[in-house]
Amino acid sequence: MKKYLSGFTLVEMAVVLIIMGFIIGALVTPLTAQVEQSRLSEANKDLSEIKEALLGYVVVNGFFPCPDTSGDGVDDGCANTNSTVSTGGSLPWSTLGLKSNDPWGRPYQYRINNAFSATFNLNTSSSGAGIVKICTDNTCANTESANVPLIVFSYGKNGGAQPPIGLDEKENADGDGVFVKHDFVQNGFDDVLMWISTNVLMNRMVTTGRLP
Repeated sequence: MKKYLSGFTLVEMAVVLIIMGFIIGALVTPLTAQVEQSRLSEANKDLSEIKEALLGYVVVNGFFPCPDTSGDGVDDGCANTNSTVSTGGSLPWSTLGLKSNDPWGRPYQYRINNAFSATFNLNTSSSGAGIVKICTDNTCANTESANVPLIVFSYGKNGGAQPPIGLDEKENADGDGVFVKHDFVQNGFDDVLMWISTNVLMNRMVTTGRLP
């Protein structure tokens, strides 16, 4: 009598592989979410440090640095000091003595109203196309903060270009002075923003004796 060796059939192997795939997928998804949450926390921490570095810079110099537009992390200057114009580029991290990139390996973005790139006073404010403001969505029906001197931000995991990217993130990437800030949305909005309001700036300048 012949003896037959027992073993898995191809169908049984396929079923096992499918089950293993589900198990691995169930484990990997929460891990991915944890990694992204960790990166978001790191980005927020970076932005807090950047804010203090910028406030320290303005107290010492009497004005804010302009963006880095050449990729070396150094302030490349603004074309003028007109309050009706804002200038965007990368954060001048070398000028500020900070690290260069966000947790996703991309340079932090920076936009400033040009009036604050030179010596300013308590009455300095933006106007027209130079206004930098933060809204709660891309329609800008509700403004969270208006007429701010500058903003620093990260495009998050998708880099402001790779899907999924919604209208709110497109508003942050269109090169004007209007930005959107709201809560993180999984597989949706993941930009991280920080700005310095005029009130915070003027208070710091007065308390340190730089103004009036």
